[in-house]
Amino acid sequence: MTTATSLEAEVGARFDQLHDRFKQTLPREDVRLRGLIESLGTIRGQRILDLGCGKGRFGRRLAEEGATVVGLDRSRAMLAQASDLPRIHASARRLPLCTAMFDAVIAVEVIEHLPAMDDVLHEVHRVLRPGGLFAIVDKNAGALNSKRPWIPALAVKAIDERRGRWMYPHGGPVRERWFWPEALKMRLRDAGFDHLRVTHLLSPREAAWAVFRRVPRTRLLTLWTARALGGSNVG
Repeated sequence: MTTATSLEAEVGARFDQLHDRFKQTLPREDVRLRGLIESLGTIRGQRILDLGCGKGRFGRRLAEEGATVVGLDRSRAMLAQASDLPRIHASARRLPLCTAMFDAVIAVEVIEHLPAMDDVLHEVHRVLRPGGLFAIVDKNAGALNSKRPWIPALAVKAIDERRGRWMYPHGGPVRERWFWPEALKMRLRDAGFDHLRVTHLLSPREAAWAVFRRVPRTRLLTLWTARALGGSNVG
């Protein structure tokens, strides 16, 4: 029987195995980082949890802006290269952290890998202070392919998965999930978040095509932001 625990173990093992593929640094002009910074508002003094921090690329940049950042990941190999951040090896489904401990939680291309997402959303809500920000950057299931924008990006993903060009082996227990923006927004609302917002981020490759510039919902990278119930929406 496949359980959330066994799926998590599979994800962690896969990242341990492939950790050399992932970069350790992040340029300041990265579109995902810019989206996070704009959403977080005044960063200095904020206490931020980098959920699925990997090698700490995003958390490190936010720490440079004056935040206190704690990184958490399931992969020991990835965490080993985030040594300049306080870090925790743990499951996102059972955060070993105090209630209302953080002003913000970020998850950059993380929830696509997570089983039992309802448990994760519950835990994120618990560790946020009332009114705290949850910022997710992940893939839009309705995007077009950035090289051939007349083809749905999901179709290219499916073909590449069959060819063994994706993160996980084809036919294995884990697949990367992409999200329909409104569906994930509603899921966040059901988990107790409000002040929900969806922003479609424009990557440099997409910026070369008029369709991506003019029709935001065709873009791949999407930023979802939401506030934990019980406080102000001012960031």
